[in-house]
Amino acid sequence: EAPHIFPYIIKTDKGHEGEGIFLVRNESELDSALHHLSLMERSGNCGFITQDFVPCGARALRVVKIGKKVFSYWKISPDPKQVIATISHGARIDHNIFAPLQEKGKREAKDFCEKAQIDLAAIDLIFPEKNSEPRPLFLEINYFFGRRGLGGSERYYEILFEEVGKWLEERGLDSSRIRLI
Repeated sequence: EAPHIFPYIIKTDKGHEGEGIFLVRNESELDSALHHLSLMERSGNCGFITQDFVPCGARALRVVKIGKKVFSYWKISPDPKQVIATISHGARIDHNIFAPLQEKGKREAKDFCEKAQIDLAAIDLIFPEKNSEPRPLFLEINYFFGRRGLGGSERYYEILFEEVGKWLEERGLDSSRIRLI
């Protein structure tokens, strides 16, 4: 028995920014995805996962945890039929819409990070469209992630510097010895 019914998603292990993600709606698309995966495997990039396709309104919630701070924003695809909402493929960033879902996602991601002892990561979540009270589904955890939704790299490093300083002080260490260069 197959692990999924059509449609479903195949993701390569090493992809990022929406690359290496295939929506498989039928046998022909499965053959195409498997061909691509075999080419990647020959070049040393092995591994993939499959997951159910969950319609989510062409948007994903990015929750970023840096130290004790938690930030969130939506990545919204300009095309409602788009499967992947990623900035590199034209998704826009919105910090304000769907506030109740955003708070729910932040809370779940923060709880997960605390239990897993994660201090620095970006977590992508989706909310199934069909549910009136949806719970977030965790898509992935990124340790190397884009920073545009935080205000860019400079802002990211300012936040990181501040949180590293607090982390050192909590442990009785001198944070004045670190510098942001």
